[in-house]
Amino acid sequence: MLVPEDQVGRPQPSILFPKSITLTTLTQSLSSLLVLVQDEKIDSSMQTESASERRTRRKAVEQFIHQQLDDIEPRIKRLEEMRHIATNEGKTVHTYLESLRKEALHVERQRQTLLDQDARAISLISQLNQQYEHLEVLIRQRKVLISQYESDAARLDLQLQAMKHARTHAYPTTCQFCHSPIHMSAPTEQDILIVSTEIEHIHGIQADVETDLAILVDKADKVQRELQLKQQQHRQNMHTLESDIQPTAQHMQQDIEQIAHAEQLHAEYAELLALHARFNKALDNADQATSNNGKYKPREYFQGDFRYSMSNTIRNILRQCHFPGADIADFSETSFDVEIAGYSKADEQGKGYCAFLNSVVMLAFHDYLNKQSEHAPGWLLIDTPLHGFDEGTRSTEGSSMKAGLFSYLAKQAVSQQIIIIENTNHMAGIPLDENANIVEFSKDKRSGRYGYLDGVYDVSDES
Repeated sequence: MLVPEDQVGRPQPSILFPKSITLTTLTQSLSSLLVLVQDEKIDSSMQTESASERRTRRKAVEQFIHQQLDDIEPRIKRLEEMRHIATNEGKTVHTYLESLRKEALHVERQRQTLLDQDARAISLISQLNQQYEHLEVLIRQRKVLISQYESDAARLDLQLQAMKHARTHAYPTTCQFCHSPIHMSAPTEQDILIVSTEIEHIHGIQADVETDLAILVDKADKVQRELQLKQQQHRQNMHTLESDIQPTAQHMQQDIEQIAHAEQLHAEYAELLALHARFNKALDNADQATSNNGKYKPREYFQGDFRYSMSNTIRNILRQCHFPGADIADFSETSFDVEIAGYSKADEQGKGYCAFLNSVVMLAFHDYLNKQSEHAPGWLLIDTPLHGFDEGTRSTEGSSMKAGLFSYLAKQAVSQQIIIIENTNHMAGIPLDENANIVEFSKDKRSGRYGYLDGVYDVSDES
């Protein structure tokens, strides 16, 4: 399937139809789609829907629509509560929304300020922990030294006492075991003085180490108290953030989102009511019909699964592309095109989004054919899917619709061939999957690949 550049950005008709279409050619186009989608063969043997089938379908449709209305009703009610609050404060919903946004911005600044303060506290806690651990090492070293000095002093003191004893008590001259003579001189006063001096020296060093130990212990105590204070400050910051600031910010953001979606909700609500009325009218007319006039209407032969699958796939692609209205996008069985909250793509998003949304429709149709149809082509070429597209300030990879679209394309291209032709200036800042085969056309016969058709040049470059 091919989507050329001069077609990709058109607002209407659907990209699944030719550019120029009349009532006659519309029937032909719908019939062609019917064959592609479900290989339908129309003949005179097709029977009209029975009254029992119509009643069953009516019941299913009414049940579905009422379920949707029930789901949206609480949001409508919440919106009306917001309108009431705004009215009591003498504001319109718009001014109330602006005041909420200002308050939310103020809360966000408070949150950021608290986070900055906590970051500094955490950094200081880390430094204090390192400092405390270092002091503990020094304290243990000093205690080991003191213990060693005490042992050395005790050993020398024992030796000194023995030497003094030997001065007053003569050594035996004969061994009591072997009776051999013993020749041992008594220690001199000089020997005793040397040992005494060494003991005093050790006691002096020990005293210095004990003084140093007391200083280190005092420092460690101060660091520990400061560390406990900063840890308490960190816990208080986290408590304030989790129990006060974050719940307030989340509540305000929910209010902002609910009010901001006011028109969208009303449009969705009105569309569901209108859809309910259209279904009832169509089913009532069918009940009143006495016979089938035989007029061929190809829309009637499309299975319900086609619209359902197209809608689901379109919403899934738009979610992956970070499109803000993804959950209210739908595939219209009337226009055979994407609609946002019941509005056409050009009316809802502007013409700049047409190429983007047309590309999404073609991707969804291509996906449906691959899964359901015997006529799946197996390849898709889209020329300039970002033609005229400007998403404004959405430039980050995590929220960019451009990046989301190309990420989806890369995933789909793993098991099939998808060819995208795009201007390089539209691709700035878009990360590409490593599996993507990127070919850049140089328009230069001597460098790289000239253009899409290899070996084909512009007339001006033929010479």
